[in-house]
Amino acid sequence: MKKQFWIMVKQFLLYLLLDQGVALPLMIPLVIYGVIKGYKGEAMQELLMTSNGALCVMILCSILTIAVFLKKRYVKIKPGRIERSNFKKAAGYAMLIAWGWMFTEAALLQLIGINKLFPEEEEHFDMMVKMMTSPLGLIAGGILAPIVEEIVFRGVLVGGLLRMRQKPWVAIVVPALIFALFHGTFTQFVGTAIFGIICGWLYWRTKSLLPGILIHITNNSTAFAIAAFSEDPNADLPTKICLLFLIIFPPLLVIGLRWYKQKRYLRTNTY
Repeated sequence: MKKQFWIMVKQFLLYLLLDQGVALPLMIPLVIYGVIKGYKGEAMQELLMTSNGALCVMILCSILTIAVFLKKRYVKIKPGRIERSNFKKAAGYAMLIAWGWMFTEAALLQLIGINKLFPEEEEHFDMMVKMMTSPLGLIAGGILAPIVEEIVFRGVLVGGLLRMRQKPWVAIVVPALIFALFHGTFTQFVGTAIFGIICGWLYWRTKSLLPGILIHITNNSTAFAIAAFSEDPNADLPTKICLLFLIIFPPLLVIGLRWYKQKRYLRTNTY
């Protein structure tokens, strides 16, 4: 058990080095450029988060992380317990789960007024919206980041804890909380933790990263599409729309989860 624990820690630290540490020296030219241009505060932050140069660095680090983890076989992206004949159904129900939770969460946060409880985080979300309107941002945050996060938080952490023979709920919940902490905002914490629990449960249920990757990409890409095509992505949703969302989308979430819960759609062994 101790050996497996240190293997898991080593792999997580490698992720931090590849996805975060490598980015730091690559960002130095952008910092120098910003200093020369006289950027300070929000302007410098925007340069380091949403400029094409910053997004290219994010893309490079994500590709490097994915390549290393797959090359060294720390994780495998395989069907697991999902029957080949059920791939299309599994993908469809994964998308139902993604949209079911995404719009349910959005409606609940809007009705609670969570953004008003943490107004200091508004600047962070403004930066995220600016990143979402860029094609490079879609690649970095909508496609590659979900793959990296599923490899690390589900494949390495959930998988590692399961191999340590931890109880499934421990193996699912602990990485989900770490996943939420890494997103760095109080506004998103609960919703991101629940999202992590959903993806972790699917990984435990199917022994495959594919459902979580598809859900994650669908969630992020949908958010990017909304930001790109909305006149005002930061506009509040009307209360009637929020209530309508709470009628339509929770059932979609339940339908998707129930499909994955049924044994007849999953193999007893993996491949």
